[in-house]
Amino acid sequence: MDWFRRRNFQLYSSLEKNASIELTEQSAEKTVVGETECDSIQETRDFAPGNATSYGSLKKEAEFKESKLTTWQASWNITNMIQGTNILNAPFVLLVGGIPGILLTVLVGYISIHTCFLLINCQYDEDEEGGKAKKRPTLHDIAVHNLGKKAGVVFIDLLQLLLMFGNCVYQLLTCGHMINALFPENPLGFNGIIFVFSIPLFPFAFVKSIILVSHFSCVSVIVTSLAHFGIVVYMFSKLNQWLPNEFPITTDIYPFSVSLGMIVFGFDTQLYVNALDNKMKEGSNIKKMIVWTHLIAVFVKIFFGIVGVFTFGHLTRETITNSIDIEPLKYFFNVFYPLKFFLVFQFPYFAIIDLIQEKLFQGVNQPCFPSCVDQKNALKWWALLLRMSLICLSVAVCVVFPDVAVMSGYTGCTVGAFVMFLMPVYFHLNMFWRKMKWYRLLHDFLVLLVGVFVVFFGVFSFVQREIITGT
Repeated sequence: MDWFRRRNFQLYSSLEKNASIELTEQSAEKTVVGETECDSIQETRDFAPGNATSYGSLKKEAEFKESKLTTWQASWNITNMIQGTNILNAPFVLLVGGIPGILLTVLVGYISIHTCFLLINCQYDEDEEGGKAKKRPTLHDIAVHNLGKKAGVVFIDLLQLLLMFGNCVYQLLTCGHMINALFPENPLGFNGIIFVFSIPLFPFAFVKSIILVSHFSCVSVIVTSLAHFGIVVYMFSKLNQWLPNEFPITTDIYPFSVSLGMIVFGFDTQLYVNALDNKMKEGSNIKKMIVWTHLIAVFVKIFFGIVGVFTFGHLTRETITNSIDIEPLKYFFNVFYPLKFFLVFQFPYFAIIDLIQEKLFQGVNQPCFPSCVDQKNALKWWALLLRMSLICLSVAVCVVFPDVAVMSGYTGCTVGAFVMFLMPVYFHLNMFWRKMKWYRLLHDFLVLLVGVFVVFFGVFSFVQREIITGT
């Protein structure tokens, strides 16, 4: 915050000397407020009303920060994150997970609610009157309190980068499989389709702000929900041909690890819950909102999954639209969803760019590298190359791991498990274990053990399947 202090000094240097003490106190107070606001900006930018996310300057983010969300708007954001397009994978999750997959969906949904509550509780300390005072409004503040200033910030930033990059790869992979299902005999093959589909993404590297395009987000969510409903109508139209006997009762160990990771991958909201809490209007009850949005998500995913497996049986594909046997309908869905992915890809893409640019190339602290823009506010050539390299890296991961289920499953078992299980429970235990009752301590330790198991199980099955056996 050196720039802030220099600005205050220049602003007040011309005033009378007899006001110097008062002005010094005001400057110090504003500096503290400024630091808190800049920390909050980083996490609140994802929750502008209508999901109109700004990935531009800090000034524009601060403008979004002033507006508060209603409970309905906050619910919309949570629902968008935990429902989204990964609901298309729900039938495949239950096909490989069986009855244990249903139980896991319920368990993971419950743990997601609990760990969201833990992070909200970590914001508060008891004041002198015995009430609650919000001392750590952002997730970065909580991490700094538990891990130290540098380690806490780096840890949260790294988790955000990995999770957002996983979303980029997931969207690109899903698009490739949908288009490949329409043209299975194409001479380019799956890798060729990935390369072709990535070409229209490169112009995003030249865009400096996503504000205008982000207005399509709310419309995209509504249209996608209607498309989901259309798929459900199609599956119920096949009611007399359902195959309930093909719903698996048990599962094998390796498919089970993939199913577990995919379920966790679809419930990761913990990185954003503190920002959402800060954005809600006074009197809003974020905990009730988290409960009912998660309950709806659990019900919808189980319902969609069971109906999908009943409809297609063992022919259920990783993306349910590839199982549709009516060619015109299959073409419609497998063209619509890639177009939707094309618009949605830019949100995690720009979030990664904005985070890296803010931390390394500009920001309020001393940057590590020169600015990405010149004096005319145009992107420098090397900045464009860096932005394009992110798309190239996404394509490379798709080529190396072309299986949607494997990629999302192992991402969920590693990064997702840290975000959902390990990070919130460790922060909460580290801060409040002395004040907690024994049964709450036991509950949190059990959640922590589940997280350790998910990570170990995911890494073990990945090494066994992808490296040792090569299957």
